[in-house]
Amino acid sequence: MKMIKYSGHFLIITGVVHNLIGLMMGWPILLSMHQDGWFATTELDGVMLFDRAAITWFLITGTFWLVFGLTLKKVLSEGFIPPPSLGWSFMALGIIIAIIMPVSGAYLFIVQGALLVTGSDTALVANKVAG
Repeated sequence: MKMIKYSGHFLIITGVVHNLIGLMMGWPILLSMHQDGWFATTELDGVMLFDRAAITWFLITGTFWLVFGLTLKKVLSEGFIPPPSLGWSFMALGIIIAIIMPVSGAYLFIVQGALLVTGSDTALVANKVAG
């Protein structure tokens, strides 16, 4: 079974889970940002409020993975084969993050990357044989 066709789904799930965790863990911070009116709420008197900036980027990153997963799902369904470099990049980033933060979702990116590398390599070989 070619698991690469599910890689978009896996990335969507990763983004959704990332955002759910962000919402649960960051709810008090988001609530205080809301109470302050959202606009320019990541800094006060020229000083960055790192908890607010961190939750903002945490949720933006999860949303990016969700959108990237939807895009990957679409292009795979149309027959596009992502380059193996995408998978290798996912694995490299996952390994770096796992070293820095062993208790994290970094391992999902290692698995996702392996799925992309093996799927794209298999598809490339099949295309060369067919062509």
